[in-house]
Amino acid sequence: MLKANTMRISVIGIAWYRRTDYETLKRLFVDGEKLPATYDQWLKSAERPANQFSRDGQAFQKVYIDPDTFPAWCAARGLDIDANARTQFSAESVGKHSD
Repeated sequence: MLKANTMRISVIGIAWYRRTDYETLKRLFVDGEKLPATYDQWLKSAERPANQFSRDGQAFQKVYIDPDTFPAWCAARGLDIDANARTQFSAESVGKHSD
């Protein structure tokens, strides 16, 4: 009897923003002042780790933060709307899609 190989691939979730949502999200995040001033500046800084993951052969997924639904997600978990919440949201979203 042959057993199927059940190797699990680890996927890194990266919080990602749409250009049209960027200014709204910056105002929404309690740490929004720490984000780059413009979407283009943010995108340039966000693409660096994504490109590095690709070069290293590490699987990653862009997880888009929606300004309409993210606050409720945070509230349901008792989280501030900050970098920690964005990281948790990204990890949870990737986990749901990798099962």
